[in-house]
Amino acid sequence: MPPRRATGQPEGQPPAKKPAMDLEAIKAKVAAQKQALQARLASAKSTSSSPKPELGPAAPPPSAAPAAAKNDDIAARMAEVRARINAKKGLLAGAAAGPSRPDSRESRDSRDSRGGSGSGSPAPSAPTSVSGIGGVALHPLLAGDVGPSEQKEKNEKRAMANRYKTMAPKFSSVRANAAAVEAAAQQAEKSGDKTSAVITNPYAAPALDEEGQELSAGPSKRSGRKMQFSAPGKYVKQGDQLRNEAKLEALKARIAEQSRKAGLDSEFDVLERSLRRQAPPAVEWWDEAILPDPTYDSIPSALEYIETNPDSLVTHLVQHPIPIVAQSDRKQAERGLMLTKKEARKMRRQRRLAELEDKRDKQKMGLIPPDPPKVRLANIVKVLANESSADPTKIENQVRKQVAMRAIRHEKDNAARALTKEQKREKLYAKLEEKERRQGLVASAYIVKHLTNQRHKFKVRQTAKQDHLTGCVLFTPTFSIVLVEGVAKMARHYHQLMTHRIDWTEQLRRRDGDEDSDDSGSEAGDKEKKDDEEDIDLSDNKCEQIWHAEVPERVFGGFIARHAETDARGKDILGPKYELLWDLAKRWTYGGEEF
Repeated sequence: MPPRRATGQPEGQPPAKKPAMDLEAIKAKVAAQKQALQARLASAKSTSSSPKPELGPAAPPPSAAPAAAKNDDIAARMAEVRARINAKKGLLAGAAAGPSRPDSRESRDSRDSRGGSGSGSPAPSAPTSVSGIGGVALHPLLAGDVGPSEQKEKNEKRAMANRYKTMAPKFSSVRANAAAVEAAAQQAEKSGDKTSAVITNPYAAPALDEEGQELSAGPSKRSGRKMQFSAPGKYVKQGDQLRNEAKLEALKARIAEQSRKAGLDSEFDVLERSLRRQAPPAVEWWDEAILPDPTYDSIPSALEYIETNPDSLVTHLVQHPIPIVAQSDRKQAERGLMLTKKEARKMRRQRRLAELEDKRDKQKMGLIPPDPPKVRLANIVKVLANESSADPTKIENQVRKQVAMRAIRHEKDNAARALTKEQKREKLYAKLEEKERRQGLVASAYIVKHLTNQRHKFKVRQTAKQDHLTGCVLFTPTFSIVLVEGVAKMARHYHQLMTHRIDWTEQLRRRDGDEDSDDSGSEAGDKEKKDDEEDIDLSDNKCEQIWHAEVPERVFGGFIARHAETDARGKDILGPKYELLWDLAKRWTYGGEEF
């Protein structure tokens, strides 16, 4: 079934019939309008072709009507013009009393009426051009109607202004929407005056509506949004997070309740406590030594305090800062290539040969003088053949003197190149430190049953110093402990001394005259002690290594000797790193004998 067209008639009633057109009446109306148009054109041509009147009495216009009828017509028209002028004056007075726009029609009429002459004649209400008094046309603003050209211009301007307005609905079903659009437009026009203050004056307070809310400058526009799809599991994670937070809050509440019951609420109140930052000091530390008082208010008197107070840091002395070694100076020189002895000799021989060739070239070029001949007794005849024949004894003495001088110079050069004792010691220390760095350190401990012989003590102490070993000798009533630490090579040499070279069963030999000597005081006590040591039988004396291991660093600064009567004293001397050696030595067994 085809859809019905929307009409203004109610549904169910037949449409109203249009009246039949009268062709004769239309033709008569068209003919009348055509005659009127022709008459207007003829009158316009006659008016433009007539000459302009000269100054003086106006000539009577050509007309078929009598002069009396024409005067009555002019009087009537003059009365009509006066009435219209009075009406316009009233409108201007009312406009001056109230707000008026500068571009209104009334103001334009008032300006034209003030500037125009009083002898003008108004035009008739008809759109035709009517002559005024004496054939002068009326001013356009005094005419009742506006010409067709001006009306057309106004219509075009109105159409241009309304070209962006919403079009009227074509169907009756959307007329309600059109009404809503008109209502919104009226509301916008009403609110336009209120919001103009915000736009024109940025310093004015915002306009408020009847409810006290701020009015916006224009209707808010809703920006389009794209479709956004949620990632899988997004809301599941949010739910898990909320549940975990709820569990955590419940756990905190339960812990707080239990702590309050147990009386530990002060210890668990750390989370609720806010951390406060310490306030800045009244005076910074770098200003305390300069200011006389610990406040910045004493800045004006600080200059006098600096110049007059003897405790001031600013003095007439120049303080030179401590020089700091640059990073480039701290870098060690790169070491040369490590060569064997044979390669080193070869390189030295080649270098000396190159230096000799360079010296000979300079002598040939005359840059340096040639060396004097090296004369010996063996080549004296070959070198000094002519001179030796004249006075051979004199030449021989000169040659012997040159040989002796060369020998002395050679010895002096060797002595200058030789190292002193301190340099030799430093060289040896540097060599040992290099070995320690490359090979590491080892420590060894020895137990001696009786270390009473002075010769044994001297060898133990002096060999350790010569091998640059550090450690200690610990004397006890029942045994002695010898602890050394150093490089592996020196430790092996010391081990050979302790286990093979020293004869531990050797008795101390008395010196001649000891029996006849008469000592007194402390010397007598020392003699008794020595006698006790000499009375000890060394036939079963033994020495054995009880411990050997690698250590990261040295503990002792040198080789020392100490006496320990108790266990605490012995462990204190050995230190925390070697105190276990004391217990090991006390439990040591040698040859079935327990110490």
